[in-house]
Amino acid sequence: MNRIEIPEDYEDRLAAGRHAAARLPAGAVREGVDRALDAAPSRDRYEQAADLAERAESLTEELMRRGFDGTDADRVAWLRLDYLGRLQSLALSPTIDRLSNPAVADAIQAAWTAAEAARSEYVLLLERAHADLVAARVPDRAGDELRDRIARSAHERFSHTTDDDLCSAEVNVEGRLTGFKFLVPNATLDTECEELSVQATATVQAAQAKAVERLGELLA
Repeated sequence: MNRIEIPEDYEDRLAAGRHAAARLPAGAVREGVDRALDAAPSRDRYEQAADLAERAESLTEELMRRGFDGTDADRVAWLRLDYLGRLQSLALSPTIDRLSNPAVADAIQAAWTAAEAARSEYVLLLERAHADLVAARVPDRAGDELRDRIARSAHERFSHTTDDDLCSAEVNVEGRLTGFKFLVPNATLDTECEELSVQATATVQAAQAKAVERLGELLA
């Protein structure tokens, strides 16, 4: 953040401005000038606001660099989400050849739930550790309206299936995994775990890309 350099005679300039405004004839022009002068922040107020903005920017950058990991109870699937909940990577255990399609699909969804929980917990910890930043939040009518639009679209689902019908993934408008399944019988038995991981990752990411397009429409 680039701070504004406040002149050393800032307070003197404000005082001079108020003195000059007092000499204006009563009316709309004088009222407008008075409102502008009243809105001018004090030096301390500006410095406090700038400090908060710099901290918020630093925390945002830190959050953007983080990844959030999750696995299921039996450690069949591991995955990582970024700060927006987008899938970065997914790996499956070589033991999937002993498991059924539904069991591995359930493990992926359980790992996703764990990663989402880690992401939510981290954001909550940030909010608790920096309560003054949350308290200083300026009302954002446009942001509130956008959140309402997203909430009204919470029922929408976006899915993708591989060309060979190996697997299918479904996400909501925020990109969260709402369903995953292997469609080919014995997929976990007949497909190498590395290849299955690659295919599963690409399938979820393709579904999330469709959700991102929808979010873009909501933002427009």
